[in-house]
Parts: sequence; structure tokens; C-alpha cells
Amino acid sequence: MVGDPKTLYDLRKIEASLRVTCRVCRTVKVHDLEAVITSRSFHRQTMDWLTARRDFVCQRCDVGAGHDVRVDALPFGRDDRELREQRAKTLMMNLALLVLKDVAQRAVREDVCTPPVRLALRVLRPCLASSDLLTTFWTAAQESVGKPWGGAQQAHR
Repeated sequence: MVGDPKTLYDLRKIEASLRVTCRVCRTVKVHDLEAVITSRSFHRQTMDWLTARRDFVCQRCDVGAGHDVRVDALPFGRDDRELREQRAKTLMMNLALLVLKDVAQRAVREDVCTPPVRLALRVLRPCLASSDLLTTFWTAAQESVGKPWGGAQQAHR
């Protein structure tokens, strides 16, 4: 990455953490980038780097002085444990999606509502806003046995 980042997503390229330093009380706090992105997207706030920097405040200072903070990106600020957790989560999601793809193709010929399918759906549940897609897939897999049009494949898509 050359130059300043434009958005918080640009900081993912350098696996950064955010260091917030209060200029008044000299308190330093390091924030996880993924937690900040998740929080800002949940509250429908912009991911613009300059705007995000202005929104940080010091939790220890008074209301007026709390906005006098400096926000820096710490390149490679995440430790190995955090990187391993993120990679493991991504691998589990990809494996669950492969299981569901295979199940969607086999659902026409046989009953696929088995514990491995429930486990794959359970792995994907925290990644979705609502469980409607997972419920739709399970219902379509139950009903598509012996039907040539394959409702599970449509639900998988």
C-alpha cells in the first residue's frame, strides 16, 4: 500500500491494528481492525479513513477533551493467534460451503438431512444476519428427494 489508506478496508492489506493515543492523558489503546469494521458496519457508519479517525475518543478523559486523540495504523499489528483464528474461521466456512454444495447435488437421489449437514449449517449460522437461508436450504433438502428439479440446488445458489 502506497500512501495513506482511503478506507478501513485498505488496512486489511497490511494486517493492521489501530492505536489510539490520547494527547491529554497519554492513554494508549490498541483496537482490533476487524472489530472496528464490524462495529462501524453494524451502526451503518462510513468506512472512510479520515472520518473514522475523527470518530475515536478517549474513554478516560472528559467529554470535551476526549476528542483530542491521535489514531495510527500499526502495520502487522495483529498477533499470530488472531491470524490463526481468522484463517481457521475462513477454512471452516469454505469447508461447510463445499459440504452444502455436495449435498445440494445429491439431494435429488437420496436423503441428505444428516448430522454432517446440520453441522455445516451450524458453522455458517454466525456468519449470516438471519437463519432464513439455512432454514430454506434444510427444508428444500428434505423435500427434494426424488424430485427431478432439485430444490436444494436452488436454495444453495
